[in-house]
This record gives sequence, structure tokens and C-alpha cells, in this order.
Amino acid sequence: MIAFALGMPCLAGQPVTTIAPAPVKPVRTCADSPWSMEIGANYNFAMRDLLKHSQGSCKSVDTMGGELTLVHRNNERDSMYVRLGYAYGGESHGGSYGWRNDNIKLNTHTFALTTGYRYTRALTERISMYMGAGIGVANQSIKTKFTADGFDRHHGRERDLSYKAHDASWGFAVEAEVGLRYQLCPCWDVFAAYRFTANTAKNTLGSGDARLTDFGRNHRQFFHGITAGVAFKF
Repeated sequence: MIAFALGMPCLAGQPVTTIAPAPVKPVRTCADSPWSMEIGANYNFAMRDLLKHSQGSCKSVDTMGGELTLVHRNNERDSMYVRLGYAYGGESHGGSYGWRNDNIKLNTHTFALTTGYRYTRALTERISMYMGAGIGVANQSIKTKFTADGFDRHHGRERDLSYKAHDASWGFAVEAEVGLRYQLCPCWDVFAAYRFTANTAKNTLGSGDARLTDFGRNHRQFFHGITAGVAFKF
């Protein structure tokens, strides 16, 4: 019996080894990504005149520009975003004041960096509505060129009253938006939205120049605008 027990491993034969297949790693697609980038263009209608002066106010200056928005989707409804935007506007006007002819050209450049929250609600399988609000900083630059020729009543001769001025200023920026999205495919959307924007930047033009006493500062700017563009997940 001892000899039989010792010979059991030899009588059992060779063990069989089974190789299990390697697990298949799921393929990640852009449709599963919580990150997306939006590229948009906007047009903004100014609600206030740009500059103050002693005879009233200069014209309002509408702006147009572009923006890049990085969005992180927390869940199906809640998202956070960071937006970098730029807007440009220009206006010119003039008039005759009896003894003087005036013409003024205004250009404004505004850069804004904002971050905010967005709420999204699906309306159909492809269409969704969203609303959001954000806050950040803005840099507003104003350039003005004033051209005037007239008669100097004090010295009895013609006098050139032309000048140029430029100033840039920082301020807070706020925004709110309501829009619609349409899904072209799992990774690409198109969107259009209404947006309210404002900034608190205050520019001082030609500080210390006596010719600029009538055109010293600007009104804080408020805009109602429209924006549209495309978005892609990555």
C-alpha cells in the first residue's frame, strides 16, 4: 500500500494547463468624453453711449468678435466652463458748430476671460436648451481720433484742433446666456444663443491734455448680443 501511494502521481498523468483569453479593453470614443470645445462668433448691441462729453454723449458702439469656450460636463445637466472672448467695434460721426467742423472716430477692443456654470435640459433626442452665467475680468481699450478745424476767435486766425488719444483699463466682466443646441453626430453640435454681457472698465482718455476736457471718460458698457458656432467633444 505504501508503494501504491508513492506511485499515484505517476499513474495520474500530466496536468492540463488552460490559458484564459486576455480581457478586451473597451474602446473610448469622443462621445464618452466630458470635455468639449466651443468655437463661436458674436454680435453685440451696445445699450449705452461710449464716451461722455460736455454737449451730451457720443454714439453707442456695437461690437463683433469671436470666442473659445472649454466646457466640462459634470453630468447630463450640469456643466462648468471657461471662456476667452474678443470683441471689436468702431464708429465715426461729425458735425458743424458754426465756427468749427468736427469729426470723431472711435475704436474699441475688449478681451474677456470668464468662468461660469451652465444648466442643460434635453428637449428631443437631438435638441437641447441651456442657460448659464459667468463672471471674470475684462480689458477694454478705446482709441479716439478727433479732427477739427475752425476759427480761433481769440487770436483771429484758423486753428487745427485735431488730436488722438488711447487708453486701456481692466474691470470685472459678467455674462448670462440662454441658447439651443442641435446634435449633428455624437461628437459635434451646433448652437445659437442670446447673451447679456457687461464690464466695469473705466477708460481715461488723454489725462492732462486740455483739448480732451470734453471727452474724458467712458460710460460702463452693457450689451445684448447673439452668438452662434460649433462644439466638438475630445
